[in-house]
Amino acid sequence: MNKIIAATAAVIFSAAVLISCSYNPSNHTVSSSTGTEIIDSLLSSAVANKEIPGASAYIVHHGMVVYHKAFGWRNMEKQVPMEEDDIFRMASMTKGLTAVSVLQLCERGLLFLDDNVSKYIPEFKNPEVLISILPDSGFTSRPARSEITIRQLLTHTSGLGYGFQDDKYNALIVKNKVSEGFEEDSRTSLENIQRLARIPLMCDPGEKYIYSLSYDVLSVIVEKVSGLRFDKYVTRNILNPLGMSDSYFIIPKEKQYRLVNVYQPVNGGIGLEPTTYPHNSYPTIETRQYFSGGADLCSTASDYAIFVRMLLNKGTFNKVRILGKRYIEMMLTRQTSFDEGNSYQGFAAWVTNDRGSAEGPMSKGSFGFGGFYDTYSWADPEEDFVAVLLLQMYPNDVADIHKKFQNIVYGIIDDL
Repeated sequence: MNKIIAATAAVIFSAAVLISCSYNPSNHTVSSSTGTEIIDSLLSSAVANKEIPGASAYIVHHGMVVYHKAFGWRNMEKQVPMEEDDIFRMASMTKGLTAVSVLQLCERGLLFLDDNVSKYIPEFKNPEVLISILPDSGFTSRPARSEITIRQLLTHTSGLGYGFQDDKYNALIVKNKVSEGFEEDSRTSLENIQRLARIPLMCDPGEKYIYSLSYDVLSVIVEKVSGLRFDKYVTRNILNPLGMSDSYFIIPKEKQYRLVNVYQPVNGGIGLEPTTYPHNSYPTIETRQYFSGGADLCSTASDYAIFVRMLLNKGTFNKVRILGKRYIEMMLTRQTSFDEGNSYQGFAAWVTNDRGSAEGPMSKGSFGFGGFYDTYSWADPEEDFVAVLLLQMYPNDVADIHKKFQNIVYGIIDDL
């Protein structure tokens, strides 16, 4: 990311404060002693300008909470203010917890990362690679050069894909009624992945990186090995031990009012409107049986920060060990030989490399997780902080709020 120097940050603040000083729906005051007023101005002015409906931001530095505020609206139509403990759809930020689940089973000797997936899900035996799509959405294919391994699922090098990224592949996803997460029907996780296994791969396993449904396959492997439904495994082995008491796959009725509404920019105009993306009610469907390892967690800014802090602390939080130190190091170590630009791929996380550190502002070794509905969190081991910024929009990141927030945090972090 491009650096924003102090002068640029000052310009952002000066321009924003004119708007933000009279707009304060969440009744938050501006602190003048820490420099966090620049964050206040960024987020409150973005709400006032109707770039975002609301936001929840959280920063922990040297183990101390130094910033936790909410801005704007949980529900714009009813003018319900955003609260600091409101619950967001975390989408792909779920993948980090799935990776930890798999590594927990590995450290217990219950699976190996280079096992073939077909050992656990036989439908993946003898995979095929797509050659062409036929007019009736049939296909031609050839045998793959090898089977998919668990490690390849963890690094998105399995040959699987997401339909929303490729029209041809999407035709097969639709024909086979494969869910890509956020599901609202009665299918189970296993049933969904068995449908996926009927579809040919987009390339040979290990050939290249393709962001994919790999983590949904991993969640089924977790179910097969542990004997627990995926959401229950994560709750028992990650959420409860960490004290993440506001993180759920199905939000309890008494907390559903805290689920933030999803918005989008008005087409061709200024302002926001409810998103037209249809699959947003999944967190409240109590009868659901499909739990996406790549998409379905809901959480708060403070709760998700606990998970990232556990990774930053090499597997421990509040003296509770979630995963061994060496397994955390594996998760955050480069796992492929591909040229990946300014970051390299570990398991679920992208980690800033030398090139990324030179481009700034993240230090080498920083890692993060982002989600479909405009959520992001990252940790910087060198500066010893974790930051979370949760919005709730699709299409996402239209106004570059996350990039602005990140640059501002690096400008003030030494003063926090």
